[in-house]
Amino acid sequence: MSKRQKGRRHRRVNRTPRPVGRARPAAPQPAARPSAAPHPAVAPSAAPDLGRHAARTWESLRELGAAGASLDELAAAAGYQARTVLKHVTGLAGHGLAELRDDRWYARDTADALTG
Repeated sequence: MSKRQKGRRHRRVNRTPRPVGRARPAAPQPAARPSAAPHPAVAPSAAPDLGRHAARTWESLRELGAAGASLDELAAAAGYQARTVLKHVTGLAGHGLAELRDDRWYARDTADALTG
């Protein structure tokens, strides 16, 4: 057997650990803008277990009302592609926040969904 390393010989970048020493000075953080408010459709207390994007889809579904929404209508309202919205509403249905009847999605009341 040869003692020479075979294969992956071309990849030598980042194979040695970084030197331990003085830490780099922290980059200055940009000052927070007082006028920068979170997206009004996403309330943090509305659905605590949801991410920002799924919560935005759920809020859009709630805003569309009791008539519900098709996947395309919901995608247009939320501002995401239909495939993304489908993933969101499937997750919402798993949390009990949305339900599918025929070809339309409906938002369930949060009090019913969180207690039941």
